[in-house]
Amino acid sequence: MERLAAALRFYVSPRGRVGRKALFLWCFVPFVVLAALADRANNAAVSTAFWLLVAWPLFVALPWRRMHDMERRGAWNLVFYVFYAVGFAFFLGEYAASEGGWAALFDGTPPHTVDRDLTASGMGGFSTVLIFLPIHLVWLYAISGRAAEKGRSVS
Repeated sequence: MERLAAALRFYVSPRGRVGRKALFLWCFVPFVVLAALADRANNAAVSTAFWLLVAWPLFVALPWRRMHDMERRGAWNLVFYVFYAVGFAFFLGEYAASEGGWAALFDGTPPHTVDRDLTASGMGGFSTVLIFLPIHLVWLYAISGRAAEKGRSVS
């Protein structure tokens, strides 16, 4: 029971630190395995459950802890989240317009939009996400942490 509580704290709590190895082994690898299983299921309910399960650990708790290990506050991740939100807003706005409005996205009919229907603003928004995601991942995985070795605490 204690191991289960420790695992839950690892995935849910943004407090503390996490090194690159632990982040890779206990976040990235399970994420890829779960994503492959969700993709193989090819079911909207399974995909939704997958994203609900991994969203908090993947986008908040573990990146926050990684920033602490790099002697930075976890809120530095918000810089990237702003760019992600702006990029997705442009992309979704353009996609909704090409589908005939927001209601058409949720009416149950298959989408008819193809790449050539999206303008530069829509693809530019998606490009914003594609540009900043690798930068964010390099920042989280490639830069070594020094604070854990020194035993200092950053909240």
